[in-house]
Amino acid sequence: MKQEIIKSYSKINIGLRILGKRADGYHDIETIFYPVKIYDELGFTISPAEKEFNSVILKSNKSYIPLNADNLCYKAVLNFFKTFRITDTYKIEIDMVKNIPVGGGLGGGSSNAAAVLKFLIRYFKIDIGSNKSKIIDLALSIGSDVPFFLIMKPCYAEGRGEKLKPLKNFKIKYNILVVNPHLHVSTKWAFENLNLPIGFHKDKSLDKISEFDPDKKSEIVNDFEKIVFEKYPLLNEIKNYMLDNGSVFSSMSGSGATVYGLFDPNKKGTLLKCRDEFQKKKYLTFISNAG
Repeated sequence: MKQEIIKSYSKINIGLRILGKRADGYHDIETIFYPVKIYDELGFTISPAEKEFNSVILKSNKSYIPLNADNLCYKAVLNFFKTFRITDTYKIEIDMVKNIPVGGGLGGGSSNAAAVLKFLIRYFKIDIGSNKSKIIDLALSIGSDVPFFLIMKPCYAEGRGEKLKPLKNFKIKYNILVVNPHLHVSTKWAFENLNLPIGFHKDKSLDKISEFDPDKKSEIVNDFEKIVFEKYPLLNEIKNYMLDNGSVFSSMSGSGATVYGLFDPNKKGTLLKCRDEFQKKKYLTFISNAG
């Protein structure tokens, strides 16, 4: 039997542009994925099964987390065993201590799935070098942004989010305040309500960004904000409050419902005042320090 605890970190989107809608119904996007330090903790226990089939037992500290095949962790285990044709049977227990808000645009579910893959790759001693493309395809079979969470470095992403280019010089030298007012925005709903026709296309622009420059923030937009803010005006209020109270840049992450703001690390009082205001309203808040 082996036991291990893994931290499963989240991300924000620095810009998120919808470039097109394909004939298969998927949308082409471009974005910059940036890791932030809010994380879930996943406890793993794996041992040979006494029966001739695998069992996956999921647990969580949150009652609303699905503990069945709808959970991406379950899918990650299933697809891993299929991909690497593992015929021995195991009992796998995954205990998820959730801190990343669900449906918040921070990639918590995808991050958890990537953590499962990392654990299984180590446990079964899968050679990463010779299986790199297979591992990326495996991650993509679970979710479009799961490959990023295997890398966990700033990346420019395009396609469905799976085509990644690491950005070595992209570093946010600001403290990041993450705020979620306990809202859930369905990604499926957000894409459907873009109401884009098949064949829609616009040119890339975020691919030209290699460093974060707050003076060019007009170029860094999230195309989901318009429709999400119309349905959830509270999120727009959070963004505007940050901008009016010291944030050099603020945006919604992913398709919502989390909003983040960037604050000068030399003006910690401004950041804390803003954080305290949101805490008074019982919102989830988290500070990811610069660097």
